[in-house]
Amino acid sequence: MSYQIIKTLVYVISVMLSMWGLSCFNFDNVIRKTKLREFYLFFLIASLVLGYLLGSFILEFTSIHF
Repeated sequence: MSYQIIKTLVYVISVMLSMWGLSCFNFDNVIRKTKLREFYLFFLIASLVLGYLLGSFILEFTSIHF
């Protein structure tokens, strides 16, 4: 039970960190004003993907025993 809570917390924090990391890029030159909704969807999906990958890496890395 506690592992599931830790796993969920790691994934939520990882997604928040990936959103924060992606927000430092200046996307104003890339997106059109008429395609703002599509950009927000892309930003959300990219943040979820990066957060999942980071969370999986952290959980896998901490479970390695030498």
